[in-house]
Amino acid sequence: MQNLTYTETKKDCPFTERFLQVIWNERHLQHNIKTERGDSLRIISPGTWNLSAGPDFTAATLLVNGTLLSGNVEIHRHASDWHRHGHDSDPNYGHVVLHVVWLNDAPQIRENMQTLVLSKYLQPDWEHLLWELEDACYPYSRQIASGECSLRWALTDDSRVRELLKTAGMARFSAKTDDLMRHAAVCGVEQALYETIFESLGYKNNRQQFRTLAQNAPLDKLICLDSNEKRRAMLFGMAGLIPDMTLKQVRPEWKKEVSDLWDNWWSLGIQASERIEWNLAGMRPYNSPFRRLSAGIEILNACDYAPAAWLRAILQKSTTTKELLKRFEVLNKSDSPWRPYRDFGHTISPAADLLGQSRLLDMITNVLLPYMAGLAEQESGPDAPGTTLARQLYMELPRLQDNRLYKEAVQRFLIPPSRECELVKHACQQQGILNIYNSFCLALDNNCELCPLK
Repeated sequence: MQNLTYTETKKDCPFTERFLQVIWNERHLQHNIKTERGDSLRIISPGTWNLSAGPDFTAATLLVNGTLLSGNVEIHRHASDWHRHGHDSDPNYGHVVLHVVWLNDAPQIRENMQTLVLSKYLQPDWEHLLWELEDACYPYSRQIASGECSLRWALTDDSRVRELLKTAGMARFSAKTDDLMRHAAVCGVEQALYETIFESLGYKNNRQQFRTLAQNAPLDKLICLDSNEKRRAMLFGMAGLIPDMTLKQVRPEWKKEVSDLWDNWWSLGIQASERIEWNLAGMRPYNSPFRRLSAGIEILNACDYAPAAWLRAILQKSTTTKELLKRFEVLNKSDSPWRPYRDFGHTISPAADLLGQSRLLDMITNVLLPYMAGLAEQESGPDAPGTTLARQLYMELPRLQDNRLYKEAVQRFLIPPSRECELVKHACQQQGILNIYNSFCLALDNNCELCPLK
């Protein structure tokens, strides 16, 4: 990269937004910095680097004229990029409190949003940064800074950390159980579990959409229908996922199925109460709403549209955690006709189970076992064999797939992060790290100065 002087760079920004994000994340800025309004600014936490849609950094903590401010941060080369990128009409950017730019070439955008011009406050060694950090190779571990508590974690014996994570994991389990039972008290044990299962099928992109679908097509109405074909039609129809074959491509092998769905949907004489807007941005084909809904329907079929009663039944039949885990496997069909399809018009390769072992394990950990423990405790007390068996299986389950939040937590707490391989062997310990991260880091907007764990 060309060695540019400060005078030359003031004329324009020669860097990518990615590089400016690195500068903000690394805090390569002078100490006495001010916003364009002249307010003093201190960066308590730059926030969490967001790799998904929305602002570049979330949950930043700033001190503006001595007042603590929490919110999101957006990075641009030019201030005018805010309008050029359409952020002014995007609700995802409504909580941006600081606009960080290289050049301020636009008037104040919003009264409640400050502007910081990076080019005025770079540390003297900023040019060395150009050579030290290749923005295309900037490692994930550098995106998430270690918390002030990481030294305490590093000095704590592995066995004590494992016990702490187990305790925090069990606390998360109990909290999930309490939440599910509160929801069951409102809408009934069967409907509450049905909604929670469907929400979990939405993963990150469509959790609320699937919960809305379960509310719009409640279990009692599905049960009243006289065939599984009509139940499937009601769910696909309410979801708005039955394609119009005059407008959309449908593969020949699916045409009869789509035609039958329409026939059954029309025979019900109902309309979708609201249009569900599915979020397809950045979604893997394997996670399409068509496949996720089909997985939900197969789960309902396996439970005979009574998931809570099914949980009670398999718990009563199980005397060991191994037996109980084995009985959950019926929820993951390996012969589904949907295995090689993304939707009615497109195939995927290689073919894959709708749920898969890793997703089933996630559902068991976060939904089915907490709900099972709650039902058993509600009926027979906290020391009932069923409650104990559900909690014991939770502690024995292998670790789940990593997600973005978990990786952030590991980077915050552990030095080196590779220590995680020795500390986290089970899902319960993973859940423990997430519980601590949510309860402290995220709850305090990553403000280590306020955290009792440092």
